[in-house]
Amino acid sequence: MTDETISILNQALTTQHWEHVNRKLVSKMLSELLYEGLIFTSQTRLSASDSEHVLIVSSGVWYRFKAQVRIFDNWHIDSDSIMRFENDVPSLVTMVSQFICDTHTLIGITGLTLGHLLRELNHTLIADCHALSLQKNVSSDDLLRLSNDELEGFMQGHPWFIVNKGRLGFSYDEYLKHAPEMQNKTNLIWVAVHKKHAVFHAISDLNYETIITQELAPTEITSFSVMLSEKKLIATDYYFMPIHEWQWRHQIITLFTEDIVKQDLVYLGPGKDTYLPTQSIRTFVNQMHTTKYQVKLPISIFNTAVYRGLPSERTQHAPLLSEWLRKKLKQDIFFHANCRLVLLSEIASIDYPHKHYMSLEKVPYQYKECLGVIWRENVHIYLKPEERAITMAALIHIDYANKPLISTLIEKSGLTLENWLTLFFSVVMPPLLHWLYRYGVVFSPHGENTLLVIKENRPVGLVIKDFIDDVNISEQDLPESDDLPPSLKKLLLKVSDDQLTQFIHTGLFVVLYRYVSDILQTYHHYSEINFWELVRSAILDYQKSQPNLNKRFKQFDLFKPSFNKLCLNKLRLLTVGYQDDVNRPKVAISGSINNPVNHLVLNTWRIRMGIQHEKKYDL
Repeated sequence: MTDETISILNQALTTQHWEHVNRKLVSKMLSELLYEGLIFTSQTRLSASDSEHVLIVSSGVWYRFKAQVRIFDNWHIDSDSIMRFENDVPSLVTMVSQFICDTHTLIGITGLTLGHLLRELNHTLIADCHALSLQKNVSSDDLLRLSNDELEGFMQGHPWFIVNKGRLGFSYDEYLKHAPEMQNKTNLIWVAVHKKHAVFHAISDLNYETIITQELAPTEITSFSVMLSEKKLIATDYYFMPIHEWQWRHQIITLFTEDIVKQDLVYLGPGKDTYLPTQSIRTFVNQMHTTKYQVKLPISIFNTAVYRGLPSERTQHAPLLSEWLRKKLKQDIFFHANCRLVLLSEIASIDYPHKHYMSLEKVPYQYKECLGVIWRENVHIYLKPEERAITMAALIHIDYANKPLISTLIEKSGLTLENWLTLFFSVVMPPLLHWLYRYGVVFSPHGENTLLVIKENRPVGLVIKDFIDDVNISEQDLPESDDLPPSLKKLLLKVSDDQLTQFIHTGLFVVLYRYVSDILQTYHHYSEINFWELVRSAILDYQKSQPNLNKRFKQFDLFKPSFNKLCLNKLRLLTVGYQDDVNRPKVAISGSINNPVNHLVLNTWRIRMGIQHEKKYDL
């Protein structure tokens, strides 16, 4: 470890930073564990929305804090009010490790999981300390002057998972080099893979030569070809493909050793272009050419709940799905006349299946997702002059001066808060609803998978990405989707009507809107009732505009009083733990949750909050 690395570590891991990020994460843990029913408190109601909570974790140890109830029956925790008591002695210094050691038996976390969890929580806290060190003087105003590529690195990770920056597999030096918050530009490694083992796919109007001549300079192609010739290999027998440096060092050399020996897999060296990692870590955006493709690569670290590989079959089918979605987008007049939707197509892929692991049924899935690439369109090719795209995750970002980015965005737009939100929902909801109701197709539209196109800080368009990982289809054979290729019908998850609407209810309402509405309630006293009434109105406006789909509105009912409750942290802490499973984990249903766009739920909430006449709040 160099002196420079030690200096970076010391600058980040100060007592002030450490206490700040620990208190912030304990607050998040309390909120999300209460939401998922993994812990329970006794409550003293202070007002219609405020309560004082007591969490008894063992004999003589308990926590006390204040919180405001929210419409999903989740809680906004006052982090400054959190106190730990041991034998009636209070402490304001609240540590994540102490909290999880206090509560793990109460939650049901096993000792094996706890041992690994403590380490992963420290990984998250170290990352939070570095982000704080790097970003504490960067305001929301500053962030809105950045490109989206740069903005991605300022995002705080998955808002729901309590271990959202675990990144198990990275050493500290590798973390400093590869984590998106470090904003380090990187060169991708290139290898040659023999065509007898590798599988290339692209949308119909592209081929390998077109892809590679865009992604590599002529001098690079010549240099790589000469390297193969010097090994007495024929360049045209190979595909050139990028991989991540970490993947090469940690996975490829040891797992594909036989392929390297037989020269079916040949190391070529780093490319000349530089890239920034996005918040997903494994997707990279070219910093030298804004029209070049985004590159999605497997990096077999464990983060949030899965290893970040590229499943072989899905990698191969990504272009086919993108082409089908593009065709529907082009043919459907609604997408052009009634909304602005951009689909970032996964236009080409190379998959190199491991010849031994792929033939084995009971090996962990991580070993079947190690070597491949997906090329995705760059959002810049779709933007008009004076437009920009920002990750939707930015809408729940709060800077270290405690100002939400969405507040700055609305202030600069010149619109009232409510008018901005109305415009926002009119941009985001219709395209998602049209895919659901007309085609029985759903995406996973959380903050990391979507971007907002803005002009003069006002929403004008929606961008969706990550199709092959997250698109699901109706188990009903809808005539509008009859032309879905048979191989995609077999591959994509086919789900029931209720499960289909779950991707709006959970993927959008719970994973994104839950946090946006909380921010507006907390920082601007903008009622959640107002917020969800605007969402409801956007859905109704769409439905009124499409009377021919009335039967589908009942079939895929977004207004039912409740919907299934999914629990990501329960999955992570109790179900999956640190098992090396054969298949990627699936979130199980854990009861139900009130639907905030249901009019009875809204009326009940209005009564509960003691609201007689709604007041409209502006910034």
